[in-house]
Amino acid sequence: RGPKSNSERRVIDGGFGKRPDPPADVTADEAAIWTETTASEPAGFFASAAARAMLKDYCRHRAAADKITGVINLFKADWLKNAEGSKRYAMLLKMRDLEARGAAGMATKLRLTNQSRYTPQAAGTAARANPTVPPPWEFGR
Repeated sequence: RGPKSNSERRVIDGGFGKRPDPPADVTADEAAIWTETTASEPAGFFASAAARAMLKDYCRHRAAADKITGVINLFKADWLKNAEGSKRYAMLLKMRDLEARGAAGMATKLRLTNQSRYTPQAAGTAARANPTVPPPWEFGR
């Protein structure tokens, strides 16, 4: 009962927490993405098993998208001159799009994106904070 003493207020309850290590069954690329992602969030952000499972899926989507991008970057413009090359290029772009959408969906579910962290009220407050910018529907008038 009563206010805490100065010595009680100086004690930090708990610890600072530990960020989860990458799972053993992920590749080196996925582990690097895992480490990069967990380092940018508070220590307890991925405390639940469900959050860590979604994070693993996010890392896999990102790593796959990066690999496909590497293949696309090696694609030569001359190969697009025939139908087979164009078909392969379109397939690669579609594959990368699927992986990028998967990663974006997982990032949103994990609340890693700025948009997923805003409540509608906070977004409205941010919009009113800069009244000099016209709404998108008023551009070009």
